[in-house]
Amino acid sequence: MALLRTVLAEVRHRPARLLLTGLAVVVATVFAAGSLIFTSTLRVALTDGLTTVPAAAATVVSPPRNGPPDEYGVPAATADALTEVDGVAEVVPVRVGQVVVARPGHTAENGFWRLASDPFSGPLTSHRVTLGAAPQRSDQVAVTQEAAERVGLGVGDRVLLRPAEPRKGQPQPPPREFTVTGVVRAPFQQGADTVVATPDTARDLLGGGWTSVLVAARPGVDAGTVTAHVRGALDGSGTAESGPALRQAELKERVRDIDALFAALSVFAGLAMVAAALVVTSTFRIVVAQRRRATALLRCVGASRGQVVRSLLAEAALSGLVSGALGVGLAVLLGHGLLAVVRGRVDQPLPALQVSPVGMAVCVGIAVVVTMAAALAPAITGSRVPPVAALGAARISDANTGSTGPRWGLAGLLALASAAVAVLALNVLHGATLTLATVALSGLLAFAALLAAGPMVLSWLARALARPIRALGGVPGRVAVGNVTRAPRRTAATTAVLTLGVTLVSAVLVGISSLSANSEARVAGSLPAQLVVREAATGSDTGLPRDLGRTLADLPETGPVAEVSDTQAEVGPMRSAWVSGVDTARFPGLADGVVSEGSVRDMGPGRAGLFDGIAQRLGKHVGDQITVRREGREVTVTVAAIYRNASFLGLISLHPSDLARVAPGSPVRTVLVDPAPGTDLTALRRAVDTALAGNADVTVEVPGTGRAEWERTLRTLMLIALGLVGMTVLVAVVGVGVTLSLSVVERTQESGLLRALGLPRSGLRAVLAWEATVFGACAAALGLGFGVLFGVLGVRALREFELVSIPYLQLAVVAVGLVLLALVAAVVPAQRAAKASPLQALAVD
Repeated sequence: MALLRTVLAEVRHRPARLLLTGLAVVVATVFAAGSLIFTSTLRVALTDGLTTVPAAAATVVSPPRNGPPDEYGVPAATADALTEVDGVAEVVPVRVGQVVVARPGHTAENGFWRLASDPFSGPLTSHRVTLGAAPQRSDQVAVTQEAAERVGLGVGDRVLLRPAEPRKGQPQPPPREFTVTGVVRAPFQQGADTVVATPDTARDLLGGGWTSVLVAARPGVDAGTVTAHVRGALDGSGTAESGPALRQAELKERVRDIDALFAALSVFAGLAMVAAALVVTSTFRIVVAQRRRATALLRCVGASRGQVVRSLLAEAALSGLVSGALGVGLAVLLGHGLLAVVRGRVDQPLPALQVSPVGMAVCVGIAVVVTMAAALAPAITGSRVPPVAALGAARISDANTGSTGPRWGLAGLLALASAAVAVLALNVLHGATLTLATVALSGLLAFAALLAAGPMVLSWLARALARPIRALGGVPGRVAVGNVTRAPRRTAATTAVLTLGVTLVSAVLVGISSLSANSEARVAGSLPAQLVVREAATGSDTGLPRDLGRTLADLPETGPVAEVSDTQAEVGPMRSAWVSGVDTARFPGLADGVVSEGSVRDMGPGRAGLFDGIAQRLGKHVGDQITVRREGREVTVTVAAIYRNASFLGLISLHPSDLARVAPGSPVRTVLVDPAPGTDLTALRRAVDTALAGNADVTVEVPGTGRAEWERTLRTLMLIALGLVGMTVLVAVVGVGVTLSLSVVERTQESGLLRALGLPRSGLRAVLAWEATVFGACAAALGLGFGVLFGVLGVRALREFELVSIPYLQLAVVAVGLVLLALVAAVVPAQRAAKASPLQALAVD
């Protein structure tokens, strides 16, 4: 109790000290809690944005796998019976199919559209009304925003709908007229050319059973329990799967980098606590140094070294508890603010902020543990202050670097360990979380090596900056350089916080840039064209009309146009492989995918491309030759490119002239179309629809819409990730500000002496500003090097990324911005140092 009273008395006597120490912990906790909050929110946002299963769907019932083809679908009676299953709160049947859309009074039809059903109310709705109202009656429908803009539909317009295929054994029914009551936003990659109606209207128009049935659980009942109950009630009339499991499967199928991203964010949150430990260690080191006389007096009156250590740890625990709780509260407030900003920048719905009470409590607990652990070494050092120091006979200084031999030896051992761990992550381990955690461990070992050699390394860097700073800064610059080089331990401790912050920022920027580059390349490879014209019935012998490509190329709205034909042929040991024929020179977008070897632009007559998996199976590389055979004909070509995700190039891609030599008359399956310069996608689609009017054998897809949807999602992801980067910068800046503030207090007598010798207040402020400049420049040099190195290692270790992108301009901005932020952090300490009179400063102990 006496120990606790002493600690509380010290806090009441000097609350500013606790505030400065706690401020670093507050910021670090804000970062850690913010990382946890935004990681959870980001996961929900991506899942909602990239999946088609509503979040409230506990179970999804699909038609039986072995049901009769002519009776495909979930029977209506089955859907009705599910409402009585234990734990079920709501059942919504879904009917999806293709319809042909036309406008009353127009002779031309608008092609094949997707018809989807939606209840437009309750938690199982998938479409959000953006204009007008949701359809309620059997003669009402809504259309998606993309379709409304392309065709020129608005609320109140009339449309004619008929099924794309008549019901088996029945003639084609006449079109039915519907009124458009609203414009809606559809789930990811389902927005192009979609009509939405109520479930009963959709099923009445399309016929057959339900495409699927969505089941919501009652409050307190988990998805697994409801799924088990539904499976027991189906009795072979359908298959039930967990809604959350389907959502995760869809998410992983669409974006392979998501697990790697979440693993990176998890590691990122862990590194935030390392930053906190560095800040707290630095601040407690200075606090202990300032209290050396008070500590010595405690020893004089009988306090043991253990009691001194316990008193400092108790103060650290109190600081960690209060600061951790405050940091969690600020993280929640900042989270709401940043989410509001993101909502204003993107045009897609975002979920509410995901705050876990358990996670927040863990963050507070970690703040307490980290603060106490960081204070342990300074507390033990402080307990060694001899009692004679109370009489002023002993002082503590950071003016030496210690024994350099052991420091260099320790730094070398840590560097070797870091390299070994990095090799392990790159060549042995698998799994996003494990590999990233191992790379992070390698980075921490390398950073520990820097800390061990920090006083010497920082002395070298400071001396390298000495000449320009002395020339530019005059007397304050010379004094600042002298302070930095005279106390290398203090310089290393202060710069370490900034260095770690810059390292994290740089590594994250490399990761974000690489994620963006890989995602764009993958989307470009799988969706190279703005419009894709396909045959309505796949697998036909005739394919698309032979003159279709020429007809579309002659339109003034079209730019590049390329025909894709295919056939089956023998290639090496593969007895039957799909071979495509396309002139890549006619469609530049085909070269934008991820290429492992060579270049798609090098493909042409006599030069082929291979999918990466086929190249591995055949054992071929760029420059090798392959022979394609079919029905006694053969052609030998040279491999010019090996690609990974260029879907329209197929498994094996030949120039059309080479394909004609081995399989003359191969049907054209697809025509790729991009707009002419200055033509938007809506105008292009209208022109293509007009050219294809009345041709029921073709269908037009709009991959450009899905590509734009993914780009919007990627922008959301980037904004949230940059919010985390901003928190990292805040940790570093506050750490420098706290360290400089405590350093000013530690050097109060020194500041008074400089003032007494004639240095003006502005000169004293300039001294601290130049010191901050040195800190920022040294941290920028070291942090950028470490950040880029381990950012690249992290990207390589994931193995999900084919491309590594280093954002040089952004890194340069970080370097310049860091120096400016270090100057900002020095403003308050400089003002405080300049306020005290020389006599007051000289009288302070």
